[in-house]
Amino acid sequence: MIEDIIRKVLGMPPGTRKINQDLGTMRQIIKPYLPHLIPFVEEKELELMSLKLEVKSQKKGLDKILNGTIQSIYNEPMVTFAYKDYIKGVREALLLCRTSHSELIFRIKKMDVDVYLNGTQVAMIDRNSIMHGIRSRTALGRIRPYSNDLLSMIIKEREVGQMYNPLRPHTQQQRAFTLLSNLDDEEEAIFVALGLFELLTRLLTNKRKK
Repeated sequence: MIEDIIRKVLGMPPGTRKINQDLGTMRQIIKPYLPHLIPFVEEKELELMSLKLEVKSQKKGLDKILNGTIQSIYNEPMVTFAYKDYIKGVREALLLCRTSHSELIFRIKKMDVDVYLNGTQVAMIDRNSIMHGIRSRTALGRIRPYSNDLLSMIIKEREVGQMYNPLRPHTQQQRAFTLLSNLDDEEEAIFVALGLFELLTRLLTNKRKK
């Protein structure tokens, strides 16, 4: 508690111990959702994901953790998540996502984002919103504007799909993603990571401003 107060007053980013502690808390918060998540094994099942979020808020110490699920177009939970801002008005946050078969962690920092898949750092997202592989050191993907309503999903310099901009007017059953080509396993993993990061950070940051 004292550490949290000092961090809040001085605007200090959290250390590794605090991050791991918060991840443990977040995993417990989303645990009840896990048995209810529907799998999306085949790539086309990604197109069932909607922009409908079920969001709750829990107070933990001085901090608030947003948590909930992303629903399918048939109102079934496909992803569960927990999100925490550390410093008001500064880009310092932690986002945990779980699907039926994998865990994604995004350690959001002022200049970049560390991306972990099932406990291993696999990528980072730079200040230009380009995802780079940790091992390959090459650009894996990015999202760029396509129109007022749509964002292009670029994987390895190829437009493979589009995401509906969640900040634009839409119904709750609006599909989040549209695929334009087939994806292999690696491309699908990149697509899911980029898509969930963009979708949730845009929507949850917007909710925190209200």
